[in-house]
Amino acid sequence: MKPAAVEVLLLSALPGECTPQLAVLREMGMHVAVASRPERALELLLRGPHLVLVDLIHGPGLTRGVVEALNREPRVSRVVALHEGDVGAFLDQVEHLAVDGFFRLESLAGGPGSGK
Repeated sequence: MKPAAVEVLLLSALPGECTPQLAVLREMGMHVAVASRPERALELLLRGPHLVLVDLIHGPGLTRGVVEALNREPRVSRVVALHEGDVGAFLDQVEHLAVDGFFRLESLAGGPGSGK
């Protein structure tokens, strides 16, 4: 029996800017959904994705309600903040968000410093 694919949700105000990285995730067999608005994020979070990527480069488009949904116990999803070295640009949206890790966005698609 084939294992279930990893479900990924990207929260980004400009998801088109992450197209190369999303393509890499899909090539790896992951199912990727995208939410650029808080209402859509709340809808997709009900599916219980394994991984939520929060775009701190182009804006995550988070509201207090989305942050509360992501932080709600028991936490179903791992939350990773995507950045380019500066994680303060959208601090007002993510200051109360529980984050499991940080990842440089460009390293996923073979950008500078990725080793690809």
